[in-house]
Amino acid sequence: MALVDMDIVAALLTEVAEAEILPRWRNLADADIRAKTGPNDLVTVADEESEKVLTRRLMEILPGSVVVGEEGVAANPVLMDLLGGSDPVWIVDPVDGTNNFAKGDEKFAVMVALAVADETVASWILEPVTGRTVMAARGEGAEMLSPEGRSRLRVAPSAPLGEMAGSFALRFLPDAVRQPAREAATETLGHHYRLGCAGVEYIRLVTGAAHFAFYWKTMPWDHAPGILIHAEAGGHNARAADGRPYRPSELTGGLLSAPDAASWQALRAGPVGIAVGA
Repeated sequence: MALVDMDIVAALLTEVAEAEILPRWRNLADADIRAKTGPNDLVTVADEESEKVLTRRLMEILPGSVVVGEEGVAANPVLMDLLGGSDPVWIVDPVDGTNNFAKGDEKFAVMVALAVADETVASWILEPVTGRTVMAARGEGAEMLSPEGRSRLRVAPSAPLGEMAGSFALRFLPDAVRQPAREAATETLGHHYRLGCAGVEYIRLVTGAAHFAFYWKTMPWDHAPGILIHAEAGGHNARAADGRPYRPSELTGGLLSAPDAASWQALRAGPVGIAVGA
């Protein structure tokens, strides 16, 4: 049983996107965009303003909860410690795929997860441009809300490596393994890509449009929402380095998602194994 009404949170994401994000899409001034840690790590006024509203409204929905948001942590890294605390924690990525958003590309998302005792119990991912929201509560399956209605979600059937398509993130891999991993993925997988937005990549997974996703850098706001929805849609996911279960507070070991355990093992034995140095 979810701690909150799933539809109320989904409606909040849509409301905030329509008020704070979509009006600024393809309408940003230079002063509305700045770099955080470097030129490929951007933040916009849409990220900051939408996170402020989400933080306030989510805590109103669940009194006693706290928020760990991407922009909040950028300003105050100590907030990450809340993930290990006793209060329910909202994990918020107000605009996932900020670089895409800043360029006017439609591949961006709003991502929210609710965690209790470092375990994700509910998740939502909204594609503001399409109006699609995928969501899941632990133990209750995954579903999509779209302009066409409500539908259940299911991952793609398993397939041989040479027929698999999915996201293979190389950017944050150690230098020594990046090129070998790229070559192995190109040689063994049907198709691999990186869309610059984990939220959209997870939506592709849970709608059966892709088979796998591999990531090395695993900040909680990028992955806590998608991992639960993927699992509730029937998929198998675990830390790529050693197969341990995902927990939002842990940032090491990479992440690998696949249609089932056998597919996960095949990917791990192939290009993902090279990527994690195994």
